[in-house]
Order: sequence, then structure tokens, then C-alpha cells
Amino acid sequence: MGPYPYRFNPIYKEKIWGGRALERLFGRDLPVRAKIGESWELADLPEGESVLANGPDAGQTLHALLAEKGGEILGAGSPLPNGRFPLLLKLLDANDILSLQVHPDERAVAELGPPAALKTECWYVLESRDGYILKGVREGVTVADFRRALAEGDDPDVLMGLLRRYDVRAGDFHYLPAGTLHALGAGVAVAEIQTPSDTTYRVSDWGRGRPVHVEQALRCIRPDLSCDPPGAGGELLLRTPHFRVARRRSGPGRVELDGGAFRAWMVLDGAGVLAEAPGGPAMELSAGDTAVLPAGMARPVLEAGVEMTYLEITLPA
Repeated sequence: MGPYPYRFNPIYKEKIWGGRALERLFGRDLPVRAKIGESWELADLPEGESVLANGPDAGQTLHALLAEKGGEILGAGSPLPNGRFPLLLKLLDANDILSLQVHPDERAVAELGPPAALKTECWYVLESRDGYILKGVREGVTVADFRRALAEGDDPDVLMGLLRRYDVRAGDFHYLPAGTLHALGAGVAVAEIQTPSDTTYRVSDWGRGRPVHVEQALRCIRPDLSCDPPGAGGELLLRTPHFRVARRRSGPGRVELDGGAFRAWMVLDGAGVLAEAPGGPAMELSAGDTAVLPAGMARPVLEAGVEMTYLEITLPA
């Protein structure tokens, strides 16, 4: 059988700041009483490898599928950094504020060495219960200002005064290039698209007692970094050297899509059925689902009884 739409089992990560929003929003069957902060929807890292849930290849890891059918899935010539899938897609539920943190860019990775890995990401807000995010520093704030503030006792009020705060609502989109100091505030659920890295350096954990990584973090912070989404316009939300993100709407009705290119979909609302041409293997989609359309699908078809909105993530040509 040729390529068909893939669905992978979520990998749930319990976090001190997590909650149960994915159960309420999307009907997820979460581990009992667990505070789930992250659902890894599409992952190929040592910390978590997605396992295919449907079709004749069910039970294989994404890593194994790429080793066997990398060209069919990503397209001929697509890069596999370290032999692994070039994206990490997640759903995040911040029932409490995340640590104040930063991820390394290429310069910091070269300085810090393994296991540091580049991590650029973006957030699409799925729900906000009067929530906010912290993203970037206020004008004129320097790395030395953070060093002084931390030396004086890691006071949350002092740190908050150095940061940019954004009140958010469902449908907002935020770009967080590597080097951006940030935190997801309490009461916010997001879809997160990022490069395949779990490297995170905490500047502060707001007194909760988890380890912090101040020296590494201070070497990563880029105070003058722009967080405006590059290449955005129309349906296109973000264009980076690593991935592109667009918000698409389809239906009601039947739509024949162009084949020949890798796509990942993260469904925001509505419902539909995705198939490889009429009569091919079909997959029902609804809000909260993540699907992969391999590049080898020649004639993808989406039939939606109601309008369906989804994030479409693609790789650079």
C-alpha cells in the first residue's frame, strides 16, 4: 500500500504547571489525576518517539518509518537533522505559569556544546482564561540587568518588571525565536510548533524549587531580538528557515489537495475526513487532532461536513 494519512499516539508529559484542559477541550483520555502540561503530538527525540496509531504500518515509531520511507514521507532530499524528524509538535496546557526560560540559538549551541540544540518555536493560542504570556524584554533591558536582579534574590516582581507581558486570547499567534526570554502564563493552552529540541534553560522557577540554569540562560538571551513573525501575510502566519505555519479553512464540502509535499495538520475546530484519493485509506479529523500528510500522497482529499480550521505546518523547499 502506498502512503496514506498518518495519526500518531500522543505522548503525555506530566508537569508541575500542567492541568486537565486537554481533557475538557478535546475529550482526551488523560492519565488519571495527572497534571498534564504537554502532549507531544509528533516527536522523534530520545525523550519521546511518536508511535503510529493507524493503517498497515501501525505500531512503528516515527523514527523507524523515516528510516524506511523517509523520501515518501518528507519528500526527496528533505534534511533529517541527526537522522531524526525535523519538527516537534505539541499541545501545551499551562494551568500555572511556566518557568522563565530561554532556548539556545546557533551561536549559543556552539558555545555551550552538546547536548544543547537549537530551539525556535511559536505558539497558537487555543484557549485563554484571562491568561497572558511573557515574551522578550522591555526596551533598554540588558543581560546584566537580569544578572543583577537574580543576584539580589530572584524576586518575581523585579523580574516581571524587566519583561514584556501580552494578554492573550484564543486565535492569537506568537513567534519565539531562539534566544527569546519567555514564559507561558497560567490559564493558557497553546499549539506549539518548534524545531526538534528539548533544550530549555530556566532563569527562574518563581520559587517552586526546580533546578535553574542561570549561567547557560544568560549566554542564550538576546535582548534585541525581534519577535515579529517573519514572512507573515494572509493565511501564512510564519516563515522561518526551519518550518512554515499557515492557518487554513476548508469546507463544508469536498476539496482535492495538491500532492507531492509533506504537510502536518493541527486541527483547531470543525471536523472532516481526510483520504488518499476516493476509496483510499481515510482518517476522521476533529478539533485537537494532529495528522501527517506524507509527500508521497498523490491526491489527498478532504471532505468536511462543516468548516474546518487547522494549522498547516510545512518544511522549507
